[in-house]
Order: sequence, then structure tokens, then C-alpha cells
Amino acid sequence: MNYFWISINQKEQDRFLLKCYKQNIVIYESVTSSKRCLFKIAAADYPKVSKMYFAKVRVEDATGTPKIKKFLKKYFFFIISSLLGLFLFFFLTHIIVKVEVIHSNKDIRDLLTTALAEKGIKKNTWKKSFSELEQIKKEILNQYPDRLEWLEIETQGMNYYVRVEERKLKEEEQKMERCHLVATKDGILKKLIYSKGEALLKTNDYVKKGDIIVTGILKKDEETKEVLCASGKAYAEVWYKATIKVPKKRMESKETGKIRWNILLKNNSYNDFLFRSRLENYQTETKSLFKIFNTEVFFAKQKEVVNTIIEKNEAELLDEATTKMQEKIKLTLQEDEEILNQKILSQNETDDYLEVQFFVAVLEQIGKQQEFTLDSDLDTHSPNLSE
Repeated sequence: MNYFWISINQKEQDRFLLKCYKQNIVIYESVTSSKRCLFKIAAADYPKVSKMYFAKVRVEDATGTPKIKKFLKKYFFFIISSLLGLFLFFFLTHIIVKVEVIHSNKDIRDLLTTALAEKGIKKNTWKKSFSELEQIKKEILNQYPDRLEWLEIETQGMNYYVRVEERKLKEEEQKMERCHLVATKDGILKKLIYSKGEALLKTNDYVKKGDIIVTGILKKDEETKEVLCASGKAYAEVWYKATIKVPKKRMESKETGKIRWNILLKNNSYNDFLFRSRLENYQTETKSLFKIFNTEVFFAKQKEVVNTIIEKNEAELLDEATTKMQEKIKLTLQEDEEILNQKILSQNETDDYLEVQFFVAVLEQIGKQQEFTLDSDLDTHSPNLSE
């Protein structure tokens, strides 16, 4: 049942109650103050009460359907604008307005743009789910196995950014008629694997840059029998000095549990939050919502943190320096190359940093094919090593 709360002047209270009694109007609750009285009646009885002209009757509150109607009438424009805002937000976060293929080759960009459009990846279309994008990626890669090596479709707001790597077919190595396998660095030869030519050095021999490890001139009894292009790999222990600087202090951040929400606006000339944060120190996680013209809008989650400065001990500093040194060296190594050993040469310390110098021994492939020329008697050569 639906109810109304009505209010009348206290002086008319008795007369009102008498009228209600005569007209079988049930009063469910009442609240009396110094000037007015509140009565709870059924919504169906309100027309009867509204005809009691001797009392100024007004609806003070309502329950059930009348209350809902009253609320909708009062907040009609707010509700409509909120619904329109939600619809606009949904629309802007589920439609694609731009598809950009990122690659330096125009032919690849055009090829991929056409292939994506055929799969429904184009502007002014609804966003596709993650599984749909994964399926489209597989189909396109299978469609162009000789042209495309790798493909990624990244969704950022209302945009698709497509990154692609072109498949480059291996070109046939230029065949040289005559060449040596020559050392590109100084070191100690540790392993030699070759299929053509004659080895002039053996394992544990010291080799200098430019030395011939495997020759392409085959001799027998001091007479040249054949001239070919030596091929193989020569692995040697080579040496480096690496200097690493590490800070003596580190900052440790701990979350307090306080979270604030914000909006981040970002374009070429502006990168700031829409609202001022009430947190002094915080870490931010963002999620792209949409992009309007040159401004991208992000939903930001700011998590309050407490920062503490911690002093590292000597063992931590040396471990960190060693790790950084190994990472730095490994960036230059191939798959079959490795660090053999390392040793600390020196340490220099300041108030803020520890500087460590390492001696590092590395197993590297130092062999390189180098074409040579022969003189008239076929016994001398000039390798002319170039790096």
C-alpha cells in the first residue's frame, strides 16, 4: 500500500480527526509539534482529505509509488542529464575513431590498413573484444606469412595503434671465392669449429686482432693445392674493464591504503590532473578513456604512499653493481656467448655513490670471414681486416 504524510495546522487537529472518522479515513501514524501535526494516511484517501477546505492540507512526504513519482518530478532534468552523460560515456569508450598502423614502410602500412578494414578494424566502428582482436591478428599473419613477422593491436581510448614487424627473407650470403677466418679481437682461443679451410691455431693459443685462425689456402708439401673460402666459428676468451656506479641509498615506498580518484588530461602542451589531489605523496595508475582532438583523457587512481630512505650495506651495493655489470655485458653478447668470470679491480666511494671497476672475461665468437688477394706465386696474401 502507498501512503502520504500530510501536514495541518494544530488548531484544526480535532476537526480534522472528526472528519476522518466520519469518512472512514484511517490514520496510521501521527506526529504532533507546537504548531503543526503530521498524519500518515493511505494514498487512496488523499482526494477526500484535499476537499477539507477548512484546513490547509499539504503533502509533507510520500511513500511507495507517489514518493517515486515525486522524486522523478523533482529531479527529472538531473536524471535525464545523468542518463545522457552515461550514454555518451559508453558511446565514447566503445567506438573507434582512429586506426594508426605504425611502420616506416608505406607498402606495409597500406597492406595492413586494407587487411584490417576487411576484418572490421577501421574508424567509426565499435570496439572489438580481446579474443576477437587475437583472432584477427592470427588470420592476418596467416594471410601474409611472407610479408609479416609479428603484429600487435593496442587499444588506447578511442584509438587502435597497430604495430607490425616486416618479415625479411634472408638474403643469400655473398659468396667469396677466397677468404680466411680472421680474429676480430685479442684473446685466448677456447673453441674452434670450421668446415672449410686449414686451422693455423689451436685451442689455448693466444690470438691477436687480425691474425688468421683458419686459412683458405690449402697446401701440401709447401705447394698450394687449392684456394677456397674458409668458414667456421672461433670462440676466444676476451677481456673487458667495466665501471659501474650505484647509489648508496634507496627509497622504499609503502602504501597507506588511502585512495583518491581523479581525471588526467594529456596533450602536447598540457599534462595534469583535472582536480587537485589531497594526497601529498602518491603513486598513480591510469586507464585511457577516450581521446578528443589532441587531448587524451585518463581515469586516474592515486594511491597514497609513505617514502622511506634506506641506507644500503656493502654487500647489497656490491651485489647491485655486479648485477648491473652482467646485464650491461650480456646486452652485447650473442646466444652462444657467455661471461666466464669477473673480478673487482677497485672501489671508489662518495657520500652518495659507490663506483666499482670490474675485470671481466667473456667467451666470444671472434672469427670473421675476410676476403684476400693472391700474388703471382699464390703463396702470399693480404687479408685487410676491416670492422
